[in-house]
Amino acid sequence: MKVEYNDNQITYKMPSATRGWLLGMITIGVISLLISFLILNKNPDLSKSGHSNLGWSVLLISLFIPFGVSICGLFFTAISHITGSHWSITVRRLAENYSRFLPVAFVILAVLVLLGVHDIYEWSHVDVVEKDHLLKHKAGWLNEPFFPIRLILISGIWIFFGHLFLKNSVKQDETKDVDLSLKNTKLSAIFLLVFAITFSIVAYDLLMSLTPHWFSTMWAIYIFAGIYQSTFATFLLFVHHLKKNGFYGSAVNENHIHDLAKFMMSFCIFWAYVGFSQFMLIWYANLPEETFFYELRLMGGWTTFSYALPFIKFIIPFLLLVNRPNKRDIDFLAKVSVWILFTEFIEIFWIVIPSNFESFDVITLIVSLGASVGLLGLFGFSVLKGMEKSKIIPVGDPRLEECLHHHQ
Repeated sequence: MKVEYNDNQITYKMPSATRGWLLGMITIGVISLLISFLILNKNPDLSKSGHSNLGWSVLLISLFIPFGVSICGLFFTAISHITGSHWSITVRRLAENYSRFLPVAFVILAVLVLLGVHDIYEWSHVDVVEKDHLLKHKAGWLNEPFFPIRLILISGIWIFFGHLFLKNSVKQDETKDVDLSLKNTKLSAIFLLVFAITFSIVAYDLLMSLTPHWFSTMWAIYIFAGIYQSTFATFLLFVHHLKKNGFYGSAVNENHIHDLAKFMMSFCIFWAYVGFSQFMLIWYANLPEETFFYELRLMGGWTTFSYALPFIKFIIPFLLLVNRPNKRDIDFLAKVSVWILFTEFIEIFWIVIPSNFESFDVITLIVSLGASVGLLGLFGFSVLKGMEKSKIIPVGDPRLEECLHHHQ
């Protein structure tokens, strides 16, 4: 198989149309957030649970997906290095550039956990904790000084690793130094251990502590499964954009695309497995301190969401991806990827809003979707602007030649 690409095909410049689309998405996000902060918080029906400003919940929903996808891009990078993967070399530079969004997410997260903590998290109110034995018992972990400190520290650690991975990889483009691959492999071993701990903390802190009386030992892996599936959806959308605009040449072929799609399908199945296992164990035990999480989501207009989630997030994507030709068609995969990102938004919305607000509201759903579109637009802009600063494939990687001739 002959592989052909030229320098122009691996030197990215964002097309003006793409810039326009992304800026449009960001504008939609800004408008949606303003509506949620300035208008919807005055609706008495949305404030009856004691949470004064809906905007913070909307911001959490819209931030979590691109924030999670960014760190999972680093996870994919580390896995590629530590396994000595050949097939993923040409798409790895894309994953490395996901770290470009982390400083942006760091700023937004800092604002969220410093200014919005009292509007989102029940345990942040001292008077509430004093009257609640369970919250008092958890106060050693769930307390306001420690909460923002550890989340901001974790974000800084992720930014640090992302910088090192990308720095070594781009430097290798110029020097062709094999030792830089070895450095990133050693770095990956450290990062994967750090990732397992820190991602679990972030999943517990930002999402599970919204309902501090509830707990699940499967929560971190459940959230990871959904976010990592969404990460492959974003990979395929970026690959679709790059291929359609004349980049990559044959450096990324249908075999690389097929592998990305297989991973996306695999984590679709894995998400369903973990989600069912978590639900089944809670249902079987039938303990009030465990079952009320699902009970909240089977009333107040949330019933349809709860029953629809396995269908829209597992059955539909699985049936669309089970066919081999579908997994090799980048146009088709782009549409499926948009659907997967939409279902991930629905799931995060389903997790966040019922924790603080009693009943489902269509306007809240629309505004949250608009804010999520905006943050994903900001994520896309950060990644694509980062792609302009180096070659879009790691031309100095010693395994590149094997990747270029990848076939199945």
